[in-house]
Amino acid sequence: MLAITGAEVLKKVKKQVAPDSRQVVYELEFDGSTGATGVLRGVTSEASALQATVDALNAAGIAFENKAHAYPADNFGLVTIPVATLRTRPAHAGEVATQAVMGTPVRILENKKGWMRIQTPDGYIAYVPDSSIASKSKAEMRAWQRDTTRLVVTNLRQVYLTSTPGSNNPRQCVSELCLSSIVTVKSDAAADSLWVCVQLPNGRYGWAERSNFTPINQWANQDLDIDLILDTAYSMEGAPYLWGGTSNKCTDCSGLVKISYLNNGIILRRDASQQALTGQRLGTDWAEYEAGDLLFFGDAAKGKVTHVGIYDSDSRYIHCSGRVKRNSLDPSASDYLYSTLWAVRIRGKVGTNGITRVADHPWFF
Repeated sequence: MLAITGAEVLKKVKKQVAPDSRQVVYELEFDGSTGATGVLRGVTSEASALQATVDALNAAGIAFENKAHAYPADNFGLVTIPVATLRTRPAHAGEVATQAVMGTPVRILENKKGWMRIQTPDGYIAYVPDSSIASKSKAEMRAWQRDTTRLVVTNLRQVYLTSTPGSNNPRQCVSELCLSSIVTVKSDAAADSLWVCVQLPNGRYGWAERSNFTPINQWANQDLDIDLILDTAYSMEGAPYLWGGTSNKCTDCSGLVKISYLNNGIILRRDASQQALTGQRLGTDWAEYEAGDLLFFGDAAKGKVTHVGIYDSDSRYIHCSGRVKRNSLDPSASDYLYSTLWAVRIRGKVGTNGITRVADHPWFF
């Protein structure tokens, strides 16, 4: 029997510890051309993945020198612009992978030549211009988590910060804020019952009506509210489709689902194919569906998911296909569009894999 090679060991380990490259970087290589002792090179996002590789090579009796490394686990930053666009490679011509709104905490894997490779709270890994992220020291992140008064945008409409309270002068606009953006109350600003002065992660600050915001602890600890989730989705009706979009300015199909649940303090996986593997799986009979269930569509022959929507009632659902809109699962309806491959119920499954309450996510608190 032929001995297993180092490359074959890595292939097996990768399948076990990094089956989804969107969630785990596993860019390790085994160079067996260096003589009796090979060389393990490359990088992974998880120290546990590197250790699993080292252990597997040792178990296979393969002699090697370890020159691989894992990205740091404790480098963090905050998004500094209304919507940061992440790409699959470090170039503006790269495919849009996802987005993150102002104040979202992100793990910084590396910073090289004007681009950061980062991980978002849902686990997604992609590249973003470093100008979109404010790097924070461990002390600064702890202060942000524990020592600041943080507010979350929960107004379903656009929010603008201005340099003076209540100004309508466009030249006094400081920034716009999208739904679920996180800001901090500027501690040295004058108290006001109607207006609040908030600071952005890069130090800029401005005023907005206090009613636009919800304290982060209240937002993060909400009970599941299907009406709020559907209201959030419906508030975006007509918004244009953007591949990789994940804000209430424009979105893709899974982005709409994420945005709607996040306004209820729940973090879902990024892509439809990932969301389809979470929660309680249901069949194709829409009579059994409940409001808030996720509907998955695609290639029935291959079982490949390509689209997702949110069920409401009486065969009706909302989704983003070209734009955010409503359709029916009933083939006899005039606005029938698509039949489901299956559905997933989130109710009763919050806290399981891929369905995380913000209150339970360690990057926020």
